[in-house]
Amino acid sequence: MNEELTPGTSALERDQSAAINEALLISGLRQHELTEAAESLNERLQKEIAEHKSAQESFRTMADNIAQLAWMADPEGEVFWYNKRWFDYTGTTLEEMRGWQRVLRPQDFSRVISKWRDFLAHGVAWEDTFPIRGSDGHYRWFLSRAFPIRDDTGNVVRWFGTNTDIDDQRTASDALAQAKEQVEVASRAKDDFLAALSHELRTPLTPVLLTAAVLCEDMRLPSDVREQLRMIERNITLEARLIDDLLDLTKISQGKLKIRAEPCDARHLIGLAIGIVQGDARAKKIFIENTFDAPHGEMMADPTRFQQVMWNLLRNAIKFTPEHGGISVRTSEEKSANGSKWLRIEVTDTGIGIDPSQLDQIFLSFDQGGLTGDHRFGGVGLGLAIARVVVDLHGGQISALSAGRNCGSTFVVELPLGLESKATISSPDSPARADSVGAPSPPTTPPKIAPLRLLLVEDHESTLDVVSQLLRLTGHRVTTATNIKEALTAAAADQFDLVISDLGLPDGSGLELMEKLRNTYGLRGIALTGYGAEEDIARTRNAGFVTHLVKPISFDDLGREIARFLPVANQGAASA
Repeated sequence: MNEELTPGTSALERDQSAAINEALLISGLRQHELTEAAESLNERLQKEIAEHKSAQESFRTMADNIAQLAWMADPEGEVFWYNKRWFDYTGTTLEEMRGWQRVLRPQDFSRVISKWRDFLAHGVAWEDTFPIRGSDGHYRWFLSRAFPIRDDTGNVVRWFGTNTDIDDQRTASDALAQAKEQVEVASRAKDDFLAALSHELRTPLTPVLLTAAVLCEDMRLPSDVREQLRMIERNITLEARLIDDLLDLTKISQGKLKIRAEPCDARHLIGLAIGIVQGDARAKKIFIENTFDAPHGEMMADPTRFQQVMWNLLRNAIKFTPEHGGISVRTSEEKSANGSKWLRIEVTDTGIGIDPSQLDQIFLSFDQGGLTGDHRFGGVGLGLAIARVVVDLHGGQISALSAGRNCGSTFVVELPLGLESKATISSPDSPARADSVGAPSPPTTPPKIAPLRLLLVEDHESTLDVVSQLLRLTGHRVTTATNIKEALTAAAADQFDLVISDLGLPDGSGLELMEKLRNTYGLRGIALTGYGAEEDIARTRNAGFVTHLVKPISFDDLGREIARFLPVANQGAASA
């Protein structure tokens, strides 16, 4: 088209020819540009494909070498890729992995797949724990997770999942749980054993203690005989206190030791505690001096537990003080920074003293200030540990002071005064309970109370004989039974105002008996038993017992509890 125009060619033809030439030139240039753009685009695409392949290879390399089994699934949950570790562990091929029947336990399959389908439907991350079968035929536990991968519009385009081997951790966890369960079983067995031992030890002490307590006040007997009976009473009471200490230790370990606070006079309670240990002090020719400098002694405290603290401190002082030594008990009143009043009680002895390095340790269970294994002084090292817990429950503190061996020691108890201490008050519907502290109050004469019709149920023959005789001496009409069958027969044949029953009976539980007597005859009762744990008291209350007396008891304690029933019982007798 570039050939010369011939002469005579018109102007129009010349213009058309020029336009065609120009168009052909522009078209050639455009085609060249498109060719260059296509080549550039192709080069870019080839580079991106190479990079994508490289990324894929990197991903696969990484996925094949991670610790977990890994896999990918389409939006419907069908797995289309597994990493190398999956195949190495399961011993399968991709063709064999159409569904997970091959690697799941039959009992797990339906649950696992159902849960997986549920998470697929909601498009949320999935997590589950189940065993997966290995190439050796054994199953190991795995923590399995899958996360949805979404496009720009939020639609799930695939799922990425992993399975993490947790079999060793699970085995260790199971072993730990099993060990913990075994410890708990052993602890419960120990508690049950201590409760049963307590019952078996307390039961035979009851008739001996009751008989000795009554006879030592019988003026017809020579004074030296009555003094020997008091010695028997003290030692039986000491045995009961040691049993109580073992049970208290169990309560402390379980956080179940409770106090029942009421307004009381600390000076009076300290005086009672001193009176309890006077016999032991006289036997060692130890003089006990008391100086009550505190002008006030009114406080909210559990009288029984407060006496327990003082009895333990005094008995501890007597135990570690040689003959002809001295013990002083001093009270004073102090004010704290906020102006509240505190009672300070100091028990000081001239005994063997305490190594300063042992002053804190002596309040630990079974510790005796470095004397463990030295049997000269006796004891098992529970008294001070229990005293510290009791003082803590009252919102106070206890400490020990000593200049060292053979320098004596001082124990200091500090408790809030007034009637607003931190002591926990028992529930008003809690049944009364007679806890022995040091010694039950020795009776002067059998208590004079109005006679009642009593049903006494006790399978321990000596206890049954002694308690029934003492009750009859006070004018009560007593019918006895040794088991549930005899008690129900007696209740059907006669009318009674009150039931006094042991809990452990040959043909069943006293709880069962009390429930039947309450529901059938409207009777109430006093539980007289060697079991004294909090759960025992709760069970007796639920069964219909209003009072829970823990053996061994004093006859005064029993008489006071019987007297609580007089108004209701007398009205019932009058209406009958």
